[in-house]
Amino acid sequence: MTFRRSLALLTLSTLALVACADAGGGSGSTGTDPEALVGHGWALDQASTAALVDEVPPGANVTLAFEDGRASGRAACNSYGGAYDAGDDGSLSFEGFAVTEMGCEPGLMTLESAYLEALGAVTGFRVDGKLTLHGEGMDLTFDEEVPPVALPLVGTTWTLTTIASGDAVSSVLNGTEVTAEFTADGTVSGSAGCNRYSGSYTWTSDQLSFSALASTKMACADDVMAQESAFLTSMGEVASFAIEGAQLTVSDASGAMLLGFDGTAAA
Repeated sequence: MTFRRSLALLTLSTLALVACADAGGGSGSTGTDPEALVGHGWALDQASTAALVDEVPPGANVTLAFEDGRASGRAACNSYGGAYDAGDDGSLSFEGFAVTEMGCEPGLMTLESAYLEALGAVTGFRVDGKLTLHGEGMDLTFDEEVPPVALPLVGTTWTLTTIASGDAVSSVLNGTEVTAEFTADGTVSGSAGCNRYSGSYTWTSDQLSFSALASTKMACADDVMAQESAFLTSMGEVASFAIEGAQLTVSDASGAMLLGFDGTAAA
């Protein structure tokens, strides 16, 4: 009788330990697993956004994603990206960000500065349905983004936002507009900032390439012409593309980003 009672107590104790492990240990390890950061798009929630600034600008959008050892996203106005280091203990730090130089209305710029400063103070993370970044006296909470429906390559007006050259990333000059429009018969055309250009393109799956592009010969300011030259040179190096929602990115044969566009759907 004594043996059976001891066995019963042991069995109950074992079951209790297993239940505790299932309830706590599993979620804890997932919450601080660096792999839990990857493969998601994260959007800063309203409460965290409101904690950064006195007044949140209408339509403000702050995002974060982790992939291949880099963190990137949109900081209300500009795009940003840089390396990060995450540990199994839930530690997290960012090594500094490259940020595009587009100007936006003051409210968005204030939010952007506050957000990037907050990221610099982050020391840890947890993923539990939401993503929480924490540091001394601060928390940033992100909801998982629902992937947006991608605009089609053909029939969308794509407006250049970003030009990349190695590790350097720059925004389009104020007062200039650089565009690309693709047609179903394999032609591409648009404004290169000063001159109009046109040519043909080849598209297979995620592969994209352009023929030599012809352009008009109008002269503009030196900085506009330099930007135009950089754009047309990059178009000649394109080997692949990706569309996420209303954003088109084209890359070279090594996978390095060349150009970034925002899309406007055809009316």
